Amino acid sequence: MTLELYLVFIVASALLVATPGPNVALIVGTSLGHGARSGLMTVAGVNLGLVLQLTAVAVGLSWIVDLFARHFDLIRYAGAAYLAVLGLQQLLAKPKPGGPATPLRGERAFARGFAVAFANPKTLIFQAAFLPQFLGGSDSRTDLWLLAGTFALIAAIGDSLYAVFAARARAAVTGRAQRIADKTSGAILLGGAAVLLLAARR
Repeated sequence: MTLELYLVFIVASALLVATPGPNVALIVGTSLGHGARSGLMTVAGVNLGLVLQLTAVAVGLSWIVDLFARHFDLIRYAGAAYLAVLGLQQLLAKPKPGGPATPLRGERAFARGFAVAFANPKTLIFQAAFLPQFLGGSDSRTDLWLLAGTFALIAAIGDSLYAVFAARARAAVTGRAQRIADKTSGAILLGGAAVLLLAARR
């Protein structure tokens, strides 16, 4: 793999990470509704799931990719249902007086992120096709690990920025605007569910 190809991979990965999807919907929705700490714990869960997926690709565990492909619809429907439940819970929650966001327990926020990371089977299938394109004809396992590690780092940074900016946006408003932010977080989670429902294999 040449340096030029690696730099192209970095740019492509950054653009992919910046594109909102179910993971980003969960991170932003959680950060808006529960604050930066809960958002960052969600980021940790999401990215552990991503690292496990990238590891499966780098190690060459094609049977895992095949498993996700065979159960594509079942997995995404389950993931969409989970996000929809979280979104409805946020929308139907009793309005609270203005003030700091009520954080989720750390393990709960982490578990939500980890679960949603595996709720979109397209992610794993995509990574299995995306990473090898940047090997430049080489079948070096070291290069594949480098690509996987780079993507994981970019994803962790991008997701953390989403969490911090969303939490700051909520903290910057007061009163009625905070209640609107709480409802917006629920709507974003429902949007993530819709994205999963509309996801296709290609």
